Amino acid sequence: MLLSNKILLFSCLAFSTLAYAQTDSCSTLADMQSKNNESIFVGFGAAATQKEADQNAQIDLARNIRQKVTASSTVNETNTEATLNATSKSVVSEVLIGAKVIKRCPNSDSFSSVVTLDRNMFVSSLTEKISTNLKKAVNLKKSLENSKSEEVSAKLIDDAKKFLNEYQANSESDLELCKIYKGCKDLKIDTAFHDLAEVVAKDGDKDQYTFFSSNDDITNGLREELISLIEADNIKVMDGNVIEKSNDLKPHEVKRKIIGNCKVKAGTKIPGTDDRVVETRCTVEAYIGKQKKFRKVYSCKAVGDNDFSNEDAVNSCSGRLQLE
Repeated sequence: MLLSNKILLFSCLAFSTLAYAQTDSCSTLADMQSKNNESIFVGFGAAATQKEADQNAQIDLARNIRQKVTASSTVNETNTEATLNATSKSVVSEVLIGAKVIKRCPNSDSFSSVVTLDRNMFVSSLTEKISTNLKKAVNLKKSLENSKSEEVSAKLIDDAKKFLNEYQANSESDLELCKIYKGCKDLKIDTAFHDLAEVVAKDGDKDQYTFFSSNDDITNGLREELISLIEADNIKVMDGNVIEKSNDLKPHEVKRKIIGNCKVKAGTKIPGTDDRVVETRCTVEAYIGKQKKFRKVYSCKAVGDNDFSNEDAVNSCSGRLQLE
């Protein structure tokens, strides 16, 4: 039977294996493997269910690589073995590929299991991962510095931010752990991640959009509100009116821009009255060159009669526009 369970393992659970420790064939096997086989890491776990016992064994395995583990793990299990993929924030961000459940011991009132991981496989995997990330940091920096267009730069900056967020904080502890187990001899973190972060910070200052509105009373009347709503999503925006007045620059000449357009639509009459439900919808679309980056729609509803004007639409929606 194939099981795929994603489990969040907290360090506060690490004591579970000790709390359930008992003298059974699994605990005996774990002790023997730990004492007599230096080529593997061993984890033992016991609990009220087999699933929990397997999870506790995985925690114990990670703890035996380094203490005080906080791991997020994915286990793909078959009848004969289990493969453990664990990402540890405080220990190592490396994926522990190849960990196996070598024995399960169902007892009368509890369950236990033993998990092992080949030490050389772990070190080799960790070395390869660190080496790959160092090369990627260097290559991303070079690509950003040599980028010929804002479209390409914007995509590279997004990629670099995600990459740094995932790997930068753990890179030094990963390398330290790798060297403890006699791996990563020729690897040095140096300034690869720091240099990439500096380039991202520098080029990231250019990620501001210029807001232009269609030339109508409603959109112009709501432009400040729209800019505020966009900025609330942590998007840097400059009012295009300022640029147009100071530099005589037109929307088609700006590479990073947001175009806003608001329209009013009156619905059918409300029974028994002369009023209608009037909806104002504002669409904003962001572009870098010809590439569309995102689209947002804000709207509000009001009640109005046949004399409902564009000014009424602006007044009724000021402070009330909501993201659809």
